Amino acid sequence: MRPKPLSRRRVRPGLLLRRQPRLRWALAAVAALGTATAVASVVDRAERAREAWGPGQPAVIITRDLAAGDQLNLSNTDVVETPRALIPPGAPTAVPRGARVGARVYRGQVLLAAHLAPAGATALSARLLPGTRAVAIPAEPATTPALHIGDRVDVLVALAPEVAGTGPPGFAVAPAATVVDVSDTAITVAVAADIAPRIAVALGQGAVTLALVAP
Repeated sequence: MRPKPLSRRRVRPGLLLRRQPRLRWALAAVAALGTATAVASVVDRAERAREAWGPGQPAVIITRDLAAGDQLNLSNTDVVETPRALIPPGAPTAVPRGARVGARVYRGQVLLAAHLAPAGATALSARLLPGTRAVAIPAEPATTPALHIGDRVDVLVALAPEVAGTGPPGFAVAPAATVVDVSDTAITVAVAADIAPRIAVALGQGAVTLALVAP
């Protein structure tokens, strides 16, 4: 007769660990050592990165897109510790009280001194570039297009027939002027300082209209 084959009992790993506590503690120690090593490596890399970038300093971060003339406050900015190497010299370290931006800025940008309008600027004056003047032109429901701040318009002067003679009936006294304010009664545009008096004379004759310029 053939001898019966010996049966092999399958030992479950959990049972083996329960029966051999030393093995269980050894495996736990190895796992803990691996975790500690990984954490130490991450911390070491972070420390080296911080040393490479240099010490940090507070920086004002824009948290939503802003247009020229918008006022800075806690709802659209945040002060974040930022590596000094990433911050241009002279950048504000806190939100300037009552300050407005003089140019469009975007979410995520670091606020720079160059972004700020002159101290005390109103929303309208903050939108003016140096050397420009704001001129309000009456809005005529039948002739003035629907305009928004930032649009470009040609400021057109219409000439009386006796003045135009055989020439053009009008001309653009300020081509591609920027709209800096809009109300129900007037459209305010920014024009060069030497153009403003010409528009004032034309307004006195009731001969000014606006034409929207394509983007």
